Amino acid sequence: MAIETPSYKVLKHDGKFELRQYSGYITANVRVESANHNDAGNRAFGYLADYIFGNNTVKGSIAMTAPVTTQKETSEKIAMTVPVDTKKISTDNYVVSFTMPSSYTMKSLPRPNNSNVSLKETGPYKAVALKFGGYTSENKVQEKIAELKRWCKLQKLSTVGNAVVSRYDAPWKPGFMRHNEISFRVK
Repeated sequence: MAIETPSYKVLKHDGKFELRQYSGYITANVRVESANHNDAGNRAFGYLADYIFGNNTVKGSIAMTAPVTTQKETSEKIAMTVPVDTKKISTDNYVVSFTMPSSYTMKSLPRPNNSNVSLKETGPYKAVALKFGGYTSENKVQEKIAELKRWCKLQKLSTVGNAVVSRYDAPWKPGFMRHNEISFRVK
């Protein structure tokens, strides 16, 4: 059974790089304080899973989609922050998101019962993406962000906002079989 992913059209393909035109979609989001993308994803996953498994206004399940995305927060505020418990660790705010199935609208989507989960509608946009396999250690994420920025510079593309880390696979899937992406919106 295939898992639904956000709909997009490839405008340019160059090896592991793509320029894409995304259709609009809705996400369920949790904002967390964390030291890095991986920890943020781990901290927020339970809240998002709880929402799609029935902790919502209709007490019904919502189909799982891919990817789970993590983005260091910019000035936009999405929901309450789930604070980090550790001390003396440099932290940032991250937004972790599940894309909702395309069969839903903002009107038909069940509302979360947990105030840490918020819903957001995103309209169409363009983005650049870099596909890669393996695990998403912070060093690897930073390496891939730099690689994508270099490609954008060569292509004369201006990025907007912070990088989005997208993980398409379950945590138990072996690293060599994993599909991940780094992406940026473009002007």
